[in-house]
Amino acid sequence: MPVRSKLKAVLVGVGPGASTLVTPEAREIISTAGIILGWDMDLLPVQDCVAGKKVFLQDVSNYVQATRAAVREAKRTRKLLAVPRVGDPCLSSGLKGLMRALAGFEVQIHPGISSVQLAAAYACINLDESAIISFHDLGDPEEKKQYMLDCFRKGRHLITLASPDLRPGPMARWLIQQGAPRNTDVLVGSALSLPKEVITRSTLSRLVGREFPWLSVTVVINPAAPSLDQDHRLWRQWRKRTSPKRRRK
Repeated sequence: MPVRSKLKAVLVGVGPGASTLVTPEAREIISTAGIILGWDMDLLPVQDCVAGKKVFLQDVSNYVQATRAAVREAKRTRKLLAVPRVGDPCLSSGLKGLMRALAGFEVQIHPGISSVQLAAAYACINLDESAIISFHDLGDPEEKKQYMLDCFRKGRHLITLASPDLRPGPMARWLIQQGAPRNTDVLVGSALSLPKEVITRSTLSRLVGREFPWLSVTVVINPAAPSLDQDHRLWRQWRKRTSPKRRRK
């Protein structure tokens, strides 16, 4: 492995979980790195790239200590540190803590393909008309639920990452209790892109009482989201405002 004069670390998105969805660039970065830091599930899609490397494996009991050990090793050897992340390295990945631990490093992020992108593609919705809410990370879950409701009331689709404290079924019940239409279409993706992948297409009311793994992505398809006719009308209004003839007046 090449030894670098500068300390460098790359957070690498390795896709939703399937090795086939790891980008060639992500594989190249990890193959070039001398030090690897990640959770077991982060390394599964790139097992072939981490073989024979110095790996610092994180788990619920040591993730801070493993990070510090990997940073010390990178400082000692000046080798490239790669941090693979499934899902998305900018979403519920411990990014703020990693950036603090990597103070003094040149840090780059390679986003790759995210589970959120895949869920939106299955649901056939626009990401720019959606709100992404993660219940994985720290924060007040009641505040997040209220933000989720506010976004829904404003006509946004919801893309939510579940947690042991709020899975798709209880989330659906809560939204209905707050006035969301019971027949709102919903998609739940579990183990996205993996052999055990399950895609459930249902409604809020039919989701209540069902059990899903906590590593699920739920898409609530908002019936109040802009229609194609509305998009076309806004496009015509924009063209009218910005036409050269109008600007010359």
